[in-house]
Amino acid sequence: MTSRAERWALAPVALLLLDAEVRVLDANHEFLRMIEVPDVEAVAGRRLADLLTVGGRIYWETHVSPLLHIEGRVDEVAVELRTPHGREPVLLTATEREVRGERLVEVAMLSARERSRFEQELVGARRAAEDAERRVRLLHGIAADLASVAGLDGVAWVLLRTAVTLLGAGDAALWTAQESGPLRRWGGAEALAAPTIDELTEPAVREDGTVVVPLRTAGALLGVLALAPRRAAGADPLDLGTAAAAGQLAALALARATTHEQSVSVASELQGAMLSDGIVDDPAVEISARYRPGVHDLQVGGDWYDTFRVAPDVVALSVGDVVGRGLKAATSMGQLRTAVRAASDTGLPPEEVLGRLDRFVDRTGTGFMASLVYAELDLGRGALRYTCAGHLPPLLVPADGDSHYLWEARSTPLGVRGTTPRVADTVALAPGDLLLLFTDGVVERRDRPLGLALDELAEIVTNALEAGLDGEDLLAAVVARAPQDDDACLLAVRWLGPRTTDGPAPAVEPTAGSAGGPSAGEERPG
Repeated sequence: MTSRAERWALAPVALLLLDAEVRVLDANHEFLRMIEVPDVEAVAGRRLADLLTVGGRIYWETHVSPLLHIEGRVDEVAVELRTPHGREPVLLTATEREVRGERLVEVAMLSARERSRFEQELVGARRAAEDAERRVRLLHGIAADLASVAGLDGVAWVLLRTAVTLLGAGDAALWTAQESGPLRRWGGAEALAAPTIDELTEPAVREDGTVVVPLRTAGALLGVLALAPRRAAGADPLDLGTAAAAGQLAALALARATTHEQSVSVASELQGAMLSDGIVDDPAVEISARYRPGVHDLQVGGDWYDTFRVAPDVVALSVGDVVGRGLKAATSMGQLRTAVRAASDTGLPPEEVLGRLDRFVDRTGTGFMASLVYAELDLGRGALRYTCAGHLPPLLVPADGDSHYLWEARSTPLGVRGTTPRVADTVALAPGDLLLLFTDGVVERRDRPLGLALDELAEIVTNALEAGLDGEDLLAAVVARAPQDDDACLLAVRWLGPRTTDGPAPAVEPTAGSAGGPSAGEERPG
């Protein structure tokens, strides 16, 4: 165990012991090394001021020594020692104390060069930490922006925007891989040249300062990002490391977008295949349909339309809406749409078809709370028998007369057991009459009552017909005015009259309560 004297002598800080006249009594090894003298005898008895440079001596005598005598202590005073190799800046701390009636001064000196280097290292470490924090925040912002979009278009344009706003590029261009052919270019001025073969492997900086980052994941090249620096005076150069890290995030986003678009393609083809056979072709009737999903990133939903024959001269019409959106709703829609066809094949009247569908929902759990309007149109007589299970009423636009909604024959959604029985109603169509079946996504808005929205739909359809629009054009005009946040499905059916021309179609006696029903805007039945 070392003694106190040994610890004093071997301390890594220069230490001095001075007498009352500030002459050296003792000095440790570090002080002797600093002024390059062999032992204490070389400095013993010398005044501390004599060991300082001229400027240091003056400062000691005029400021430090008086302050030490008054305060009894000075801390980290900058002075300079004289050494064989010139000046040695030090930070001096001195304490005055009395030992057995004798005034002594204890001095400690720390090389200012070491302090300066330490402070520089500290400043450098702080700057590196701030740069790292800034980079993390920047990359977090890029990741959040890329996560907010799904398709390739969205990822590409978000990446180009963040390249300028977050990465500090003056211009940016993106090239993405395609299944065949050259890379597809997104954005960027023509002066921003396409990547070369050598730039498809590792991030690199061109002679003009442009940073080129290949976007790879799992070894596959998904694209290349080029960032041109800002040309303004004093603009910071682009950071290759940050750009490379952003490129890794972009590669993951592109991979996700590619997978998403493949899923969208499969889902869209699946739903298109399910709805493609839903239009009956017959000279006695004109049928057109339009479907627009509300979930735009995944082009599928729970609304559907369908038409099919239940007899040679009878066409079934159905428009339904399954609760929910996206792929799950589309799957339920497909099952329920098929169940409607199966239930209708028995030749039952519309109200009993709904009863069979209720039992299907009970057994499978598919389609609970789904809404449905189901109708059967006799092509020879123009008789339309319909029923609505929790669905909005069809709109009837006579060839000669005012449009009105068919509010009769209403009951609860599928699978819901209520006190209202499943009922149906019959209306007689005249040649040229138009029937529009639709889902709630066509009319429902948060900013207006449903009754007003239904009135607006009737007005839109009437105005479109007066403007000469019909069929697909008519439905396109209606969908264009529909809200964008929900699935929208429409089925337009125009009865042209019986196939034969031997005479007018026989009249159909409407059932009670079906003589036109309330017109658009009138109070519907409770």
